[in-house]
Amino acid sequence: YSTKPLDSCNIGPKEWTEMAQVIKERYSEFEGFAILHGTDTMTNTASALSFMLENLGKPVVITGAQMAYLFNVRNDGLQNMITALMVANPAFSKIPAIPEVCICFSNKLLRGNRTRKINANSFDAYISPNYPALAEIGESINVNEGVIRKIDPNKALRINSRLESNVAAIRMFPGIQDGQLLDRVLADPKLKGVVIEAYGAGNIPTEKHILKLIKDASDRGVVILDVTQCGGGKVELGMYETSARLLDVGVVSGTDITPEAALAKLMVILGDEDMSTQEKALRAERSISGEVSTNIFTTKLKSEDAHSIDSEMNRQRVPAAQLEGGPFKSKEIEVAMIRFRGGKINAEEKHPIELQLYLDLSSDDEPDESSPAFLGSFRRAGNKNPTILFFDVTDRIKNVLSDRASITVIQTSQQGSFTWESAELVIFAKETN
Repeated sequence: YSTKPLDSCNIGPKEWTEMAQVIKERYSEFEGFAILHGTDTMTNTASALSFMLENLGKPVVITGAQMAYLFNVRNDGLQNMITALMVANPAFSKIPAIPEVCICFSNKLLRGNRTRKINANSFDAYISPNYPALAEIGESINVNEGVIRKIDPNKALRINSRLESNVAAIRMFPGIQDGQLLDRVLADPKLKGVVIEAYGAGNIPTEKHILKLIKDASDRGVVILDVTQCGGGKVELGMYETSARLLDVGVVSGTDITPEAALAKLMVILGDEDMSTQEKALRAERSISGEVSTNIFTTKLKSEDAHSIDSEMNRQRVPAAQLEGGPFKSKEIEVAMIRFRGGKINAEEKHPIELQLYLDLSSDDEPDESSPAFLGSFRRAGNKNPTILFFDVTDRIKNVLSDRASITVIQTSQQGSFTWESAELVIFAKETN
């Protein structure tokens, strides 16, 4: 292992692996672990360790200082270090154990993979924009037990030490669509993953050449994760039709993950040689260690051929598939939708097509809106080009969702037609502690 102190700017996957290995080797000897770390890449290390230390059951507390104790009488280093040691030893401190990788700084204890550094000089340098503090630090350490991750005491600590470093972060800016930066990064044959730091709720320039660059990279097996460059909030990729073009070219949603955590997460996921590229992309949309507030479970409904429906043939059934992550509790479901990829509606504005969707409707059953299988009625006019069409079924699906699903599409209007290539059931579910 490295024996001399390193500036945090020089810390990366090699040093993260060494830290994780030390923790594993000495895991049974200590109540917890405190890591003294420079502030520049503290959030990166905290994020990486949170994904690498699987089934962590003890505190791993990372701290540092804006003003070093050794050289300044007035400093924040000594207090941060003492507090970190107390959090790392809950038996001594008489506080609840916090079995997470966390950052202890100033007057807060934060989940490591939720943090961002927002000030280069202030003692109050870190925030957790989308998740509450794990503890408030004043005269005493007040632990917010309701937001601490639950652990399974029957699972042993395991470290994920294979990290993929051929990943990149691309921050969107006005004019990026006119230069060669995207071309050079996305065309790199060694590239395995990309974090796109997008505008707002996940938006990027959607010129045809950019979408083609992204699609070509995705088709080569590059996992492309969309996060917001804003200081808080979340990406809503896949919840609304405006995001359909990005989904079409293989982009996956990071919801409210931070850019730092997203990059570390991709390194860990892509380092797993036992998963296929598709499995890695789906895994990127789900929580590993509490880094997102919403899990996205996408189940591709089984279908060999494209489907079409019109007034002459008014019923089509998309065969059942095993639901990823199900069954879900109703209170966990935030949004549920049926997504039809390559969907095209041939219908005039004044005579929109009318469709009904049913979940697990038997081929012998008569369609009935009072049936538990009924998901909703939808009216849609024509779209010029095939795209992803969304049908929100949140309210109804909570009552009928099981661990398998098939979708029946019934046309009730006398005019128009609907064709699609494949269908998916997508569940946005709350991450539970």
